[in-house]
Amino acid sequence: MLKAYFDKSGNHSDKNQAFLHLSGVAAIDSEWSEIDINWKHLLQTGNLKAAYMHMIEAVHLRGEFDRAKGWNDNVVFELVNALLSYLTTLSPEKYCQFICTVDMNAYRMLEKETYQMAPPVDLCNASCTERIMWWYLTAYKGLDFEAAYYFDQGEPFEAAFRKKWGREIDKDMRRGKHGLWSHITHIGPALLRQETGLQIADMIAWARNREETKPDKRYEHLALALTRLAPTVKVIWDEEQLRKYFRPLIHRI
Repeated sequence: MLKAYFDKSGNHSDKNQAFLHLSGVAAIDSEWSEIDINWKHLLQTGNLKAAYMHMIEAVHLRGEFDRAKGWNDNVVFELVNALLSYLTTLSPEKYCQFICTVDMNAYRMLEKETYQMAPPVDLCNASCTERIMWWYLTAYKGLDFEAAYYFDQGEPFEAAFRKKWGREIDKDMRRGKHGLWSHITHIGPALLRQETGLQIADMIAWARNREETKPDKRYEHLALALTRLAPTVKVIWDEEQLRKYFRPLIHRI
């Protein structure tokens, strides 16, 4: 079975939000078993042990990474680098990362120019969530599969993707076919603290947001390392791409 996990950074409904990011990580279930073991081993190896990785807690030294437990910036930095180094060793044939970024300032500007664009959530799902199925078929050409998709709790991407999934399955049933979407057997939420896949997706989404919004702060190069050294598909919807793929509404008198 193919298993994929998704997490976001940013809120598309916040008018002050500069960027929206959706990240996903995918691998076959046997590969996830090994990744889970190794990931947890790294979290538990040092003098300070963590039950999970959550970047916002780790960077701000709170929750699982509270200063009172002995954590500090340098120890967290070493742990993040260890996890990053491990991800770079994974096989591109069995594991892949996906990240989509929407420049929300550019998106809102083009909205005012009457550009007829897909909603930001749909842009991310099309560029990240749906792309995973094509990656799997390309990597495992000719093999049948089932897929399970897990989203961090409360993500708007899950509801939107589930609706499209339902529509596509209905089409398959009417046509008497078993298309790409019918291979997906589960879409639902999961807990970041319990799922290594969500922790990796969180790290990627957080790192991309850091890269875009705080380029002069620590971890500014984490996203570059994650996307260059580990197998990654990256899509950025900036002003140039939005103008290329969408058109303004034309009013005729």
